[in-house]
Formats: sequence, C-alpha cells, structure tokens
Amino acid sequence: MKKIFTNDKISQLFNIINSAKRIAIISHTNPDGDAIGSSLALYRALLKIENNTQKDIRIIVPNSMPDYLEFLDTQKAVTTFAYNEKECGAFLAASDLIFVVDFNNTTRLEKMSEALERNICATRVLVDHHIDPPKFDLEFHSTQSSSAGFLAYLLIKELGITIDTTIATPLYTAMMTDTGGFMFGNLNTELYTAVSELAATGIDIASINREVFNNQTLNKVKLTGYLLSDKLTVNLPKKSAYITLSLEEKDKFEYKIGDTEGVVNIPLTVQGVVFSALLIENKDHIKLSLRSIGELDVNIICNEHFNGGGHKNAAGGKFYGTMTECENAIKSIIDRF
Repeated sequence: MKKIFTNDKISQLFNIINSAKRIAIISHTNPDGDAIGSSLALYRALLKIENNTQKDIRIIVPNSMPDYLEFLDTQKAVTTFAYNEKECGAFLAASDLIFVVDFNNTTRLEKMSEALERNICATRVLVDHHIDPPKFDLEFHSTQSSSAGFLAYLLIKELGITIDTTIATPLYTAMMTDTGGFMFGNLNTELYTAVSELAATGIDIASINREVFNNQTLNKVKLTGYLLSDKLTVNLPKKSAYITLSLEEKDKFEYKIGDTEGVVNIPLTVQGVVFSALLIENKDHIKLSLRSIGELDVNIICNEHFNGGGHKNAAGGKFYGTMTECENAIKSIIDRF
C-alpha cells in the first residue's frame, strides 16, 4: 500500500507518545461512526505501546454518541463532556498530548472548545480528512482518504502496532459508515485492501453491519417513515430533494442524537436525484446536511452559504433563522445550481 506518512513524522509521534503522561483523544459534536470508530481504534492501539498502560488516556466527545454505536465501546472508554464538564475540562487542561480526530475546527466542539482553549501547552496531533485544516503541531491529514478511520489504520500500522479484532472492529465501522456502506467517498484499491486486512483479523463483519443498520429504535423507524412520507420535497426537473424536521416533530418522535443518521442519503436513491438536503431545527439554528452525486460540490455550498463545509459530495452547516427562511435559501440554491 502507498506510504503517505513520512518516517520522520512517525518517529516524531512515537517520541511524543512516549513522553506524554496524559493523552486526550477528542472528536466532534454528534459523533458518528467515523469519529467513534477512529477514536476507539487509536485508544486501543495506544494502550498496546509498551508502558502506555500506566498512562492516563481518555476519549472525550462533546455530547452522546448514537445508541447504535455503543456496541463498539465495550470498555466504556468514551466520556461525554456534556455530562461531566468539570472533570473533562480539567483533564483537557492538563493533557500533554491531544489527538484531534475526524474534525479540524474547534467550532465543531461547541461548549467543549472553551475547555480545550485553556490548554495552550499540549501537543496537538490531527487525524482527519476534511479540507482546509488550520495548522497543528503534527498532522496526519489527507483529503484523499475515505475517512479518518482509514488514516487511523495507516497510522497504527506505521507505529508498528498489531491490529487485532479489538482495533479492527472500530476501524472497519469507521470506514464503512463514513462511505455510506462503501457507496461514496474515496473508494479506491487502498481502502479495499485495508478492509481485506481488517477482515483477515477475524472480525464479524455481518454482525457489525447488523449493529449499525439493523439496530434501530421503534421511534427512529417511525420518524424515518414520517420524514419520507410527509416531509420529503422532490423537484425532479432540478434533480433535487430536501427534508425538514421541526422542533415540534422532534418532540413528537422523542428524537435522540443519531435518529436521522443516513436519512439525507435516501432521496439520492430516487432516479434522477443528485442533490439532497436535510434541515433539522434546533433551538438557536437550523442544522443542514447536504449530499450530492457527481460534480456538484456541496462543500462549496455549505462554506459559502451555511457557515460549514466538509467534502465535495457530503457536507454540513448551520443557518441562523427560521425554518421557512432556511427552506427558501435551499430552494434558491436548487434554482441556481
């Protein structure tokens, strides 16, 4: 497999890991399969390095992960900042090394960003595949990667750590979920070679897929059905579709984080549709998820119009205004593109 990290960079990281006493692994708000999978794989890999079992290593995320990912965290290694701000904030402030996984902008951390900014001494290491990252002390970054999970896989291998099933399971989950079940993103021979190597460790791929895709609450299934039957707007002449979800509807279906995961991709299964948007109302903003097929760059759309970004065919952002105003903004973009 093509080498994308230099020996010098790997040596730097190894020395930093060995000298660190407190290591934090952090990821973004509303952590998805890539964020949780990559973080857990790095956590378990770090514990395999000699003497690291004596170190304090923690995974901290801003808010809860979706229920369907809990099967990955068998050691209960993931700590939620929102539930324990004081302890998590103190650990972040005292960390010697901070891995920044699957995001590159502290705005993705919301309230947790304030705690992170109090630590100006820790070495910050980026493991991410999103565009335009700011400068970090050490960067393992490539926009050509399908996922942060793929970069974590390469990094773990370069560090000389054996990938067993406990590491391979979250890595596979990260790669699989961030490509939509290997349907989009940078699907190349390197990715499939990695998946083959993970499979060779003996992980139960069928079981992982069932946990991710066939482990939904009744409320989530009902919400998905409602959104597709009542809230889906399709404009076939413009090859586009969008779905809205209001605060009132979230309450009605007892909405939890992760309940709309993957919904934005469903309209793209309609013949002729190449652009899809999901608009979710929160108390102070509308959260948008945009997806596309082909050359339409939704990263540019999110960057220019919705205070966000991501990838060419998958991006997100925020709109500060009413749902009606946000819908009008999406309709305007559909008319334009």
